[in-house]
Amino acid sequence: MDHNVSFEAHEAHIKELASEIRQAVGKFQHIKKTGSAAYSILTASLKAIAPLLREKNSWLTVGDNDGFEAIFLARNNQTAHASDISDTLLQETEKEGLLSAHSRQNVEHIQFPDSSFDYVLCKESVHHFPRPALGLYEMLRVSKKGIVLVAEPVDILSKMPSILFLKNVLDAVHPSLIDRVWKNHFSFETVGNYVYKLSEREIEKLSMGIGLPCIAFRGEHIAINFWDIKGILDVPLNAKAYRKAVRKAGALTLLSRAGIIPYTSLTCILFKEMPEKGLIAALKKTKFKVTALPRNPYLP
Repeated sequence: MDHNVSFEAHEAHIKELASEIRQAVGKFQHIKKTGSAAYSILTASLKAIAPLLREKNSWLTVGDNDGFEAIFLARNNQTAHASDISDTLLQETEKEGLLSAHSRQNVEHIQFPDSSFDYVLCKESVHHFPRPALGLYEMLRVSKKGIVLVAEPVDILSKMPSILFLKNVLDAVHPSLIDRVWKNHFSFETVGNYVYKLSEREIEKLSMGIGLPCIAFRGEHIAINFWDIKGILDVPLNAKAYRKAVRKAGALTLLSRAGIIPYTSLTCILFKEMPEKGLIAALKKTKFKVTALPRNPYLP
């Protein structure tokens, strides 16, 4: 299949989403009402990158359909440029005075020179890319310090040896047998993309191949999806259903940190330059696993 078909499907989806947002949340009230459950849900996974916000940096956001990530960064004293495969929603957000800069960008061909931004932020979008590796390399190209991938689905095969063992056994009989047990072995979304799930090992190999000095990972469980709550703007932070979802996510996180169950989503930082000791300490304090990568001894 031509990978452009996937990009075209996503562009059309965002244009349709614009109408859905107008009906569901009015004129971007989910961004304006900072004390709502909606805003809390949208910012929950972004709070993980707080250590990177201690000093002012320039950011490009990728897959930022309505500019929320760029707005979050701006509200935390950062300079941010929002981008997506379609700028339909971004135009409307800017008209509302919520966004300062945006552009339409294809992640495989970002129209900015090398090292144009300190960081590139991509939240819940890598799994939509038809050719994820190309997107990651391109985001690295336009960044100076590194890229941040937030709340991407985890490839559980890398975290659950029992499933890998079962798959190996069943593959010896027939490779399709595992699909009867592992129902989301191959996952697709209605917008038209295969759900590309990440693993720490995969990011590690990619980083080593191009000589990056450091990577960091933080697993989490997302309490609830923004679009799963009907009339979400009317849900207060003290609502019973919302608090129950947050408690459940917290309990699952504790189980994952104890090594009992795998995380469902992963935040990754790929550094292009070695972070200073203070930043590393701050990342570790917020439950990031920071790994300094060895240098290739055969290349300068």
